[in-house]
Amino acid sequence: MNIQEEIRILNSSIELIENYVNYSICCFPEDRTKLVNSVLPQDTTAKKYFFILLLDVIAGVNKEIISSKKDGDNLLDLLLKISNSPQLDFNSNRTNELKASVESFIFWLDQVFKYEIHSAGIGKELTITLTRKDAIYLIGNRCKHSILRSSAILKKLVGIYKASGTEITPADEIMILEDIDNWLFDDFGGYHFTKLCELSAKVHIGIMHYIHAIYLQRFERLDEIRYCYKLPENLDEYGKFEYYELLNKARKPSFMPSIETDKYLTHRY
Repeated sequence: MNIQEEIRILNSSIELIENYVNYSICCFPEDRTKLVNSVLPQDTTAKKYFFILLLDVIAGVNKEIISSKKDGDNLLDLLLKISNSPQLDFNSNRTNELKASVESFIFWLDQVFKYEIHSAGIGKELTITLTRKDAIYLIGNRCKHSILRSSAILKKLVGIYKASGTEITPADEIMILEDIDNWLFDDFGGYHFTKLCELSAKVHIGIMHYIHAIYLQRFERLDEIRYCYKLPENLDEYGKFEYYELLNKARKPSFMPSIETDKYLTHRY
């Protein structure tokens, strides 16, 4: 990974998280100094938007944009690489907080859970096994697409059901899509909404702590109004723009709440 790719990944990560962890999407207390233990979405539409954007956290990054990525690398994988080998500041101690937050998010997503459900569409009781990452994939894509573009999630869901020992006939396949709404979006998605806000916010805070140190090193005051940043080498013109954009985020950071999920919202699924 080169320095220009690192800048692009950090910029994209900050913007993405700020787009779904904010006052428009989440019910945060007006007192911004308060530690948040429980978060609700503003409404159903906000909740759907939240999970649609979360797809960009877990989905593979395009190689056309980040050419150094390996097959299957998602945003968290790339952030972990940055935390292990930062290019903007070779002092890896500055990325310890980012590394810990990303590792926690990846670990949480990889956890496997079992869930007993009643599939109303096919009239069957079953116990399914899947990872939290798979659950978010199903929720996000169900929120994003109409039934006319749901073949990929339907195929994945049928595979999960068959792995649980439940046979799904071709005629019944379309009937199980509503199970995502009933037991994943409503139940799993509601229960873990706070935890997903917490994990995302901590990644954001880790990034901001890393780039704030770079901002302090690179900032130069020209006069009462004007300023500039000392530029790294090997940046093209657009890379210079992205670099300024990144450090300006540290100069005037957006609000991100401190979230510690209440223990009663961490035991299930």
